[in-house]
Amino acid sequence: MVYYSDWDSFEKAASELFASAADKARYTIKYRNCDAALVLKVTDDATCVQLRTGRLGDIKKIARLHRQLCQSTSLRAEKLKSRQPEFPLAQTPEKASATEKVSSKAGGA
Repeated sequence: MVYYSDWDSFEKAASELFASAADKARYTIKYRNCDAALVLKVTDDATCVQLRTGRLGDIKKIARLHRQLCQSTSLRAEKLKSRQPEFPLAQTPEKASATEKVSSKAGGA
């Protein structure tokens, strides 16, 4: 785990990590009461970047990073929804015959 000391390098590393491993990356924001500090963590299980800050001025920066990561996640979800399935869903012969039997029984009764 890497703790960054300044915001700019952490923001750059976190954005790059989140963009490179989009399907696995996640982030957490945790407040530690004993230290009166916020701990931000971005990880993809192989790489982990962290920042610990106690400065009140970093709250707006954290909110901006949070907004960027949420936007990239929602854009990624929209792209996935718009994609067509790679393999068309085919109905197996057993299921086709079973549905035909049910519909023929319903029509004849």
